[in-house]
Amino acid sequence: MFGHKEKAAIAALPPQHRALLDDRALAVTQSPGQWADLFTSLATPHPEIRKHHLPPRTLEVLVPLVRVLGEDVEPTAGIGVRVDLRGADAPGKTGAARPLPTSGAVTKAEELVSWDPWLVIEAPLRNGGHLELSVVDVVRTRKLRKRSQSGKIKWKSKAKTIQRVTAKLTTAKGDTIAAPAPSAATNWLRVTAKPKGSRHLVIARGKYPMAATPPPGWQLNTVLLVIAELFRWVTPAPGDTAATGTDGSPT
Repeated sequence: MFGHKEKAAIAALPPQHRALLDDRALAVTQSPGQWADLFTSLATPHPEIRKHHLPPRTLEVLVPLVRVLGEDVEPTAGIGVRVDLRGADAPGKTGAARPLPTSGAVTKAEELVSWDPWLVIEAPLRNGGHLELSVVDVVRTRKLRKRSQSGKIKWKSKAKTIQRVTAKLTTAKGDTIAAPAPSAATNWLRVTAKPKGSRHLVIARGKYPMAATPPPGWQLNTVLLVIAELFRWVTPAPGDTAATGTDGSPT
């Protein structure tokens, strides 16, 4: 339950901010300027709102990521975002339990897999290209039922999270592609490229374990690294300098 002051403070927020607080989810396409307005609201302290808080990845990943992409999008173009911050244990994200072999004191063992596609972004780039990004948390939880020597039954569970990031770049007309020199991300990131009509499609797929409490900035930097790998494959058409920054990442 929420107090009257907190309810009034939430009701006064912009619609997208309220949707994130009430539903922990948002699906909308809007211009970089409109996103900036929402992010200003998200970053503004609201002392009356004490029980309705968004997960840290809202300001640590979503906000700076959309801001970075917005720098390479026309001011009137729309950046589409579908974000689900309810977590991997939300209804509909976990499949049926799968039994595992048991031995010794373990009388029952099972594994549950949760599939949490919590972030999807689409952005039309200024140079005519198109970028798509999806971030999925795959959580595997193993539950064990053990019987002690005294006959007491105990349940133990252990969860492991793997994050999967997929980034797709449809290049601008006239851009060419070529495999670059291997990078430090080669062991966990795979990049492929193929023609797509008069353009090319470059796809980067990354998979890596997630710590329970990753260091500040680690998740954002990792996602940005996946995106940057796409642009390492691209040579812009002559005269086109709007596609990449000096380090090969989106400007």
